[in-house]
Amino acid sequence: MTSGPPDARRQRVLLVVATVVAAAVLVVFWSLLASSLSLEARGGVSALGLVVAGALATASTAVRARWSTGGRRRAWRLLSLAGLTALTGNVLAMLLGDSSSAVSSPVGDTAIALALVLAIVSLTWFTQVNRSRVDLAVMALDGLILGTAVLMIAASLVYDQLLASGENVSLLAGTVIPILDVVLATVALILLRRTRGPDRVALGLVAAGFIVYTMTDLGYAVRVAAGTFDFGTVLDLGWMGGYLLLALAAWWPSRVSDVTREDGVAGAEDWDTAVVFGVLLVATMVEVIGEGAGGLLSVEAVLWILLIGGAGLRQGLIARDNRHLRANLEDQVRERTADLRQMGRETEVLLSSVADGIYGVDLEGRVTFVNPSGAQMLGYEVADLTGRVAHDVFHAPDEQGRAYPAEHCYIADAVGSRRVTHSEDDRYLRADGEAFPVEITASPLVDGDTGEVRGGVVVFRDVTSRHEVERVKNEFLSVVSHELRTPLTSIRGSLGLLAGGVLGELPEPASAMVDRALMSSERLTRMINDILDLERIESGSLALEVAPHDVDDLLAIAEREMTGLAESRQVRLVRGAGCPAQVLADHDRIVQSLTNLIGNALKFSAPGAVVELDARLVGGEVEMRVRDQGRGIPADQLDAIFDRFVQVDSSDMRQEGGSGLGLAICRGIVERHGGRVWLESEVGVGTTAHLSLRAAPVRGPSEVPV
Repeated sequence: MTSGPPDARRQRVLLVVATVVAAAVLVVFWSLLASSLSLEARGGVSALGLVVAGALATASTAVRARWSTGGRRRAWRLLSLAGLTALTGNVLAMLLGDSSSAVSSPVGDTAIALALVLAIVSLTWFTQVNRSRVDLAVMALDGLILGTAVLMIAASLVYDQLLASGENVSLLAGTVIPILDVVLATVALILLRRTRGPDRVALGLVAAGFIVYTMTDLGYAVRVAAGTFDFGTVLDLGWMGGYLLLALAAWWPSRVSDVTREDGVAGAEDWDTAVVFGVLLVATMVEVIGEGAGGLLSVEAVLWILLIGGAGLRQGLIARDNRHLRANLEDQVRERTADLRQMGRETEVLLSSVADGIYGVDLEGRVTFVNPSGAQMLGYEVADLTGRVAHDVFHAPDEQGRAYPAEHCYIADAVGSRRVTHSEDDRYLRADGEAFPVEITASPLVDGDTGEVRGGVVVFRDVTSRHEVERVKNEFLSVVSHELRTPLTSIRGSLGLLAGGVLGELPEPASAMVDRALMSSERLTRMINDILDLERIESGSLALEVAPHDVDDLLAIAEREMTGLAESRQVRLVRGAGCPAQVLADHDRIVQSLTNLIGNALKFSAPGAVVELDARLVGGEVEMRVRDQGRGIPADQLDAIFDRFVQVDSSDMRQEGGSGLGLAICRGIVERHGGRVWLESEVGVGTTAHLSLRAAPVRGPSEVPV
């Protein structure tokens, strides 16, 4: 059963108590072993010290195992088991043999070897992390270098003497245990330099305890081989110290109770390189000094020492520079990551707060994201739409039940053709099958670095309320217009009779008043007719009788109808060279549009000015133009002037008698023909109105080249 660690304050208290106990044990047994007691008595002291220190280490690591979870819990359990195994072996050796040789008996040697194996396995659990291939390769090379260096030291200081006096040492004590000691020391060094996290100090104490224990084992092996080992000397404090370091490691405070697999990752620091090359340099010095014993060092040995030292210094400088570079990169990554997170949060808030629906698609047209407003409008959850094909889910069929054609889909245009669609009307389907009108804007999502299209973004707005308002407004205008026409016709007729003298000649003041009333009634009648025309255009009920018509004939009729207004304004109306082409159009409606454009040009031209009327063939279209020399239109109003009841100057409506609907009607008629109308103007110079329609195909020898 796993229990969490005590609170931080209690852990600190327990560490202080453990440190005091360990120091007291070490001081007591050191004073006894350094005293003048007999060798036999000191042997009993050493045996008791090993039991006490081993028991403390076993109990402490068992408690730490209960505090920990995951890989660290297994590591502490294995350490506790290793301590128990070594302790049991020592006790059995003392019970079965002479206390002065307790640690060199077969039972003791077997227990120590098994304990070393368990300790090595336990160390591997302290670094259970997900590492990259490069990191694993570096660890393997570190292990190779450190292991080889330790073997070089051991070979010079230990193995030569063991081999020379092999008859005095058992196979376990002379071969197996020293090799396991080298492996344990190597793994401990790697652990010491490759570990970071909340328990790094504790793991460092574990590594230090194993290194102390290993050095004591190697010293013991050398003395046994030389026949100079006596159980009960200060050397035995090394084994006790190793046990006590493990016990202190177990009581070191832990800031977390559950250590994850990410703990233990360490980067290349300066002292890491120093440890590797330091051990290697010590091994080289031991080797060359051993070979040159009894005389001065050879030049070759000095060169080897300089070579290893120089390589280590160079690698240390490189590691230092890399560490600074990595630190700078990590700072930049953290800053960029923080910026990206902030941008992500801002974008999420923006998408969540926008009332319009917004969704993105990938190159296959599948939904990659949708904001909450969009999902709510469609009656779905956000997760239900992600990954589905937008074209198949959103588009409602037409009135005949036919599916929306994929080749006309603005989503495909945005992704495939990089085409931006603005304010296009569509009908979307809700989850319950209900269709509703939307206005959409679709744009391609382009990678700023590569310029490649990564998908598309569609913004849609539910315009049901707007359509309802427009419907009510149009119905109101229609009703009002129709209801006004009947009394207005009667009023205008009566005023006409009065002005014509049916009731006798009127006095001059009364005649002027009747004339003004008659003009106002006629202006009101024109406005009502314009409103009705515009309503029919916008509702799609305006009937067109399309047939081929000569462009010159259309211009001539429009010129003839506007000649009277031109003369009254003292403006010359000039028609340019002919255009031998035909257009497919409704004769009356196009003439209405032309007279509207010409009328505007005449109204805003000064006396003596010229208004030019001409046409030309541009590609497959006929472009009719009306050019004046009036005051011009500001550039920011060239589009707005085509809206309802909009004029450049509001006083023009009073002075010129216009309704502000003429250009809106003109645009509606032309667009119903599939054409377009626009203005080009320069303030103080004049304005040119363009009306463009598709040219009708010309057959026979009179075909007009395009």
